[in-house]
Amino acid sequence: MEISNFKFQISNPRRGFTLIELLIVLFIIGIASGLIGIIISRNSGNFELKNLAKDLSAVLRYARNQAITEKKMYCFFIDSDERMYRLYAGKDKDKEKDDEDEEFVQVLGKPIPGEMRISVMGKDPDSSFIEFFPAGNSTGGVVEVVNMKGAVYNVMVNRITGKVETAPGES
Repeated sequence: MEISNFKFQISNPRRGFTLIELLIVLFIIGIASGLIGIIISRNSGNFELKNLAKDLSAVLRYARNQAITEKKMYCFFIDSDERMYRLYAGKDKDKEKDDEDEEFVQVLGKPIPGEMRISVMGKDPDSSFIEFFPAGNSTGGVVEVVNMKGAVYNVMVNRITGKVETAPGES
């Protein structure tokens, strides 16, 4: 009887991954991507809030700059009934007036996004506008932007200088 020289091959541990290891890694990746999706969707409202606040501050800065360069009065107005914010420019006094009733011409009109609320807090509690004058000053005020979760962003307009600043508000 012959004894065979049959040797069992011991598998090399560096040869690859086992199925269990691959399943565990895929499970961890699935949980991590699910959590990232939840975090992104939770913060998307704040992204829209910041975006709207930046857009409003850009419109207000534009109004101030145009009021100074064109020597006209500009008015930023929030129309809460139609959910729009608008920018109006004063008509030139030198040119003939087509409509005697209108003192301002609409320059810009944008809708307020669905879940957002915008209000102007100034010296007059009932006002919903901020005016910019040719000298660079304004009526001043704070444009408060609030999303459906209650997060707040403030766009502040200095009354004396007309400068516009944006900052997170208190919820």
